[in-house]
Amino acid sequence: MRLLMLFAGLLLTGCQTHSMAPLPAPTANLFHYQLQNPQGSTLLLPDAVRQLAEADVIMVGELHGHQGIHRFQADLLAQLLSQPRPLALAMEQFSRDNQDTLDAYLAGEMGEEAFIKKSHAWPGYRSDYRPLISLARDASIPVIAANAPRHLVRCIGREGADYLRRLPANERKWVAERLTLADDAYKARFMENRHHGQAPSEQQFAAQTTWDDTMAESIQLYLQQHPGHSMMLTVGRFHIAEGLGTAQRLQQRNPRLNIVLIYPVTADEALPKAPLWTLHVAPLPASRLKGEPLPAFKRGEPDCLAGSVSVLFGPPARNS
Repeated sequence: MRLLMLFAGLLLTGCQTHSMAPLPAPTANLFHYQLQNPQGSTLLLPDAVRQLAEADVIMVGELHGHQGIHRFQADLLAQLLSQPRPLALAMEQFSRDNQDTLDAYLAGEMGEEAFIKKSHAWPGYRSDYRPLISLARDASIPVIAANAPRHLVRCIGREGADYLRRLPANERKWVAERLTLADDAYKARFMENRHHGQAPSEQQFAAQTTWDDTMAESIQLYLQQHPGHSMMLTVGRFHIAEGLGTAQRLQQRNPRLNIVLIYPVTADEALPKAPLWTLHVAPLPASRLKGEPLPAFKRGEPDCLAGSVSVLFGPPARNS
């Protein structure tokens, strides 16, 4: 597989994309973005799209809730829709068990309020993902609910991958057939992240790779069934950082795919060491100032009996 890491950063002015002029700094405001190639040259979006013409899969990493990144995703999708190659949109933000609801909304069979409720859309759907769904709906392209259901992932995080053996067939299909649990570079990277000073457990890594393997399998199956198509995926940037996670799992499933990764970097972060494409955006406001307490958030605990899981979850982390 040809893996092109497009750690993308595009800084958009108020003009239309096709007439966008490079801004002097990628941190002008949260709506700006700036794309640079590995040589450090700033590219206009139409020029970048021409270079993406041969890509089979374009994975656009995001900081969840970042206006500039979500604007870039919509701008990129609109440009890709003008290309002759058939295109599908895959999204981390919807899980496989809600594919029928997503299809019904795209077909005009329900209103937005019902869609948001029945699909368990993320809290930022209206501001962050509505433009993508609207573009796909208007263009009559498929949208793939690529992820594993969050309630099943949490049960895996508590009980490990063996939990999947207890699921009935109608639920087991919502998670990738094969999970990548080996001690690879992605696992090492995940285990380095500590929460309240504690290293993650094996069960927590199994939950993490459930997302990655399921998204990778969802893409692989669609492209296998639709030869000649290309796909754009919206996904948290951790899932594609350093070419690992979802990108690595997809590469393992189909080494022949030409995958492009678009990775956002804020002005307060160091650039990747490797010569990658970068999407420069302004940093988000600090969630908490020094000394401020963590917000109280009560999570329901899942009942992980097969077929009886019911639990509410909070919004995803911004950098997941």
